[in-house]
Amino acid sequence: MTMADAILDALGGAGNVRDVTHCATRVRVEPAEAARVDVASLARIPGVLAAQVVGERVQIVVGPGRVEAVTAAVRRRAGSAPTPADPGRLPARAVGLLVDVFTPLLPAFVAGGLLTALHNVLAGPGVFGDAALVDMVTWLRGPVALVGLLGAAVFALLPVLLGFSAAGRFGGSPYLGAAMGAALVAAPGLTADRTLPAIHLAPDTGWVIAGVDVLAIDYQGTVVPIIAICFVLARLERFFARRTRGSARLLLVPLLTLLTTGLPAFLLLGPVLRFLGDAAAQGMEWLYTSAGVLGGALVGAVYSPLVVTGLHQGLIAIELGLLSTGGSFIFPIAAAANVAQAAASLAVWLSARRGTRLRALAATATAPAALGIAEPAMFGVTLRLRVPFLIAVGATAVSAALLAAWHVQAVTLGAAGVLGFASIAPGSVGPFLVCLAVAVLLSFGGTLTWARWRRRRGRTIDADGPGRDGDGPVIVSPVSGRRVTVESLPDPAFASGSLGPTSAVTPSSGLIVAPASGTITAVAATAHAYGITTSGGTEVLVHVGIDTVRLRGEGFRPLVRSGDRVVVGEALAQVDLDAIVGAGLDPVVMTIVTHAGDRTFTPVDGGARVTAGAPVLRASGIATSSD
Repeated sequence: MTMADAILDALGGAGNVRDVTHCATRVRVEPAEAARVDVASLARIPGVLAAQVVGERVQIVVGPGRVEAVTAAVRRRAGSAPTPADPGRLPARAVGLLVDVFTPLLPAFVAGGLLTALHNVLAGPGVFGDAALVDMVTWLRGPVALVGLLGAAVFALLPVLLGFSAAGRFGGSPYLGAAMGAALVAAPGLTADRTLPAIHLAPDTGWVIAGVDVLAIDYQGTVVPIIAICFVLARLERFFARRTRGSARLLLVPLLTLLTTGLPAFLLLGPVLRFLGDAAAQGMEWLYTSAGVLGGALVGAVYSPLVVTGLHQGLIAIELGLLSTGGSFIFPIAAAANVAQAAASLAVWLSARRGTRLRALAATATAPAALGIAEPAMFGVTLRLRVPFLIAVGATAVSAALLAAWHVQAVTLGAAGVLGFASIAPGSVGPFLVCLAVAVLLSFGGTLTWARWRRRRGRTIDADGPGRDGDGPVIVSPVSGRRVTVESLPDPAFASGSLGPTSAVTPSSGLIVAPASGTITAVAATAHAYGITTSGGTEVLVHVGIDTVRLRGEGFRPLVRSGDRVVVGEALAQVDLDAIVGAGLDPVVMTIVTHAGDRTFTPVDGGARVTAGAPVLRASGIATSSD
C-alpha cells in the first residue's frame, strides 16, 4: 500500500475527501464527514510527521520535501481538484504559468532564434548589397535553406513543444500533450496534396461548422490554444485513469484522452482562441490607422504581450495584405519591440552577477532578440523579472509613436531587428534607425536604472550565484523581533519540533530575509513559506505565521522564486503584519532545519530580543556568540 492509499484509508476513503490542498509542510484535507477520519492512524503512517484537525480541515505534516508529491498522489486517488486561485493574483499566476511552460524550451528557442537570424542574414537582400548572399553565391542555397529549416521548425511546430511542456505542467502525460500539439499543426495538411495522403480530404469537403472549416485552421506558432487544450487534456487523463484498472488503463486512457480532448480542441477551444487572435490583430490595424501617433503608441505597447500569448500570429495575414498595397506598419513596430527586449536583456546581463544562470540566459538571448527572435529574451529573462519586460514595452510604445509620426513602413518582410533596415521603404531608413535607437536607449537605460535601484536596496536581480558560505554551521534569524519559546506555539506540529530544530520570532517588521545562503527550492503558492537548500544539502524552511495559508497570499509579496540563489540576509519577502494580525492569525516567523544531513542543530541561547542576521540555530559543537 502506498503512502497516499494509507492516508486515504485513514481519512475514511476517497469518497470522504472534498478538497486537498497543501502549504509548505502539510497536506490539508477537507473531509465530507469529520467523524470518519482516524487521526491516530494518520499519525502512525510512515512518512507522516504529525496529524491534527484544525477547524474543518485535517492537517497531515509530511515536511517540505514531500508535501507536493504526497498532495498530488492523494488528490489523484481521491479525484479532487486544487482550490481555485485567488482572482487578485491571477495575472501574476498567468505570467508564472507561461514562464513555467516556456522555461524548459529555452534551449530550443535560443538555438532556433540564432539559426533563424543567421538564415535571415545570409538569405535576406540588402545585408551584403542589393542582392542576397545566396543569390551571389548560389551553392550556398542548400546549406542556408537547411539552416533556416532548423531554426524555423522550432517556431512553426511550437504547439508540439508547448504541448509536451504544458501537459507535464498540468500533471498530464507530456507525450499526449505533444501528440495533441502535432494534431493541431497537422490538421491543415488534410486538404493539402501529398501531405497526409492516407486521410486526404478535398478542399471543398472539409468539416465546416457555422461557416468555419475547423480542420483547416492554421495553429502554427500559436501559444494560448495548446496551453488551454493541455489544461483540459490533463484533467481528462486523470478522470479516465481513476476509472480504469490493470492493462485496460494502458490501452484506454490515452485513447479516450486524445479523443475526448480532440473534440473540444478543434470544435471550441482552438477556433475561439484563434478567432480572438485574429480579432486582436484587426483591432490593432484599426487602432493604428484611426488614432495616429497615439494609435502607434498603443500598438507598440500591446505588441510584445501579444507575442507572449502567440496572438501576434493573427498579424501575418494583415501584414501580407498591407505589403501588397504599398507598405506595412507592423514590421517596423515588431523590430522596435524586438530590439527593446534585446536591450533590456543586455542590461540584465550587465547587472547580473558573474556565473549566475540569469546572466548566462541573458547573454545567449540578447543576440537573437536583436536579430528578430525575441522569445528567448522574453521568456528567459525579461518576463521572468517582470519589470524589465514592462520597461521594454514602454520603450516600444515610445518608439512606435515616433514610427507612426514619421509614417515609417516596410515594403517587404525580413529580419525584424537591427537588420530590418533592408526591408524599410526608401527614404525612411534613417527615421527607422532613429526609432530603433530610441527603443534601445530607453529600454537599456530603464532596466539598468532599475537594477541599480534594487542593488542599492540590497536586492540583486538574480539572487543566483556565488555568495557567502551557504553551508555554514549557523542559521540566522530572518527577522528582527521578540523571541518565542517553540514549545509555546499554538500549533502542535510546530510546538513539538516534529519538522526539525526550530526557532520562533514574533517579527517587528515585515521584511523577511534569508537565514542561510543557498538555492530557493520551494516558495508556497500563498507566499507564506520559503525553502532554502544550502550547498551542503542542509534544508531550511522559513514559515511566516501560523495557519496563514488561509489568507491565500493576501498581504504577502514574494521577492524570490523557486530556483533562485540567495545569500544570507538577502530579502525573501515583504509581509503585511497588520493584515495577518487583523485576520486573527499569529504572525510568528519560524525558522526550521527540516533536513540537517549528518549535522545536529540546536537553538542558540540569547535574550528576549532578536535582530535579523543574529544566530538562532547552530550545528552542535560549533562555538557561536550569543545575540
